[in-house]
Amino acid sequence: MLGLVPLLFWLGGILAVTGLGLGIGAVVRANKGAPNRSMAILGTVLGGVGMLASVGGFFLTVAVFDRGPDRIEAGIDGDDPDLGGPYPSSEPWPSKSASPSQVPGLTSALPFGETFTYPNGVKVSLSKPTKYEPKGIIAREQVKNAVQITVTITNGSTAPHEVIYAVPNVRDDKGMTAEMVFDSGGGSSVPKMVQGSILPGESASGVVAFEIPEGTKSITADISAGTVLDDVKYAGPIG
Repeated sequence: MLGLVPLLFWLGGILAVTGLGLGIGAVVRANKGAPNRSMAILGTVLGGVGMLASVGGFFLTVAVFDRGPDRIEAGIDGDDPDLGGPYPSSEPWPSKSASPSQVPGLTSALPFGETFTYPNGVKVSLSKPTKYEPKGIIAREQVKNAVQITVTITNGSTAPHEVIYAVPNVRDDKGMTAEMVFDSGGGSSVPKMVQGSILPGESASGVVAFEIPEGTKSITADISAGTVLDDVKYAGPIG
């Protein structure tokens, strides 16, 4: 059986030669009076069959290597049965997450405050950024100019939606990444992350704050409502 397997014919050949040698030796001993003559003959015959199978496996391996490149080239340039028809080599391979050419929120930024709905019904929104007033003693010393944003995720699908880490990436009007503010004073803490499982029909909200340069009039942000969901882009003024 191994002799007929491409690339493994040599292993089948070794076993066949071994079996043939042992079978012949057993037949010789059986002719001199040893028992199990029938089994010795059967072993010799199977060893010979194994040798023939290994030879066939060798030619089968050669045929596979000879035709393999042609099949690969034909699959790229012509019809590929796995794709269900012709697929031009000049076109990119299809993407499972291919998006329409123009989708506000994906190909262009949404204004802060608007809601984006994914195809599966999950919704995400970022509130209009407003000035953040630090509460804790340390935060009041370190935070000079910060804005806060409320993140809201609504599960409009029919199955629970898992959120691991839904925090926006914020940049100022010069494209520089803003640093997140950590503040635990005044009986509340920032950031408040949106995490865990959101049941169908329910919403979860969190608040995050980011330090930006003084004089910044507008910011941009992007956020994903789930690990396998696309990033949604937002932009707009502060206030």
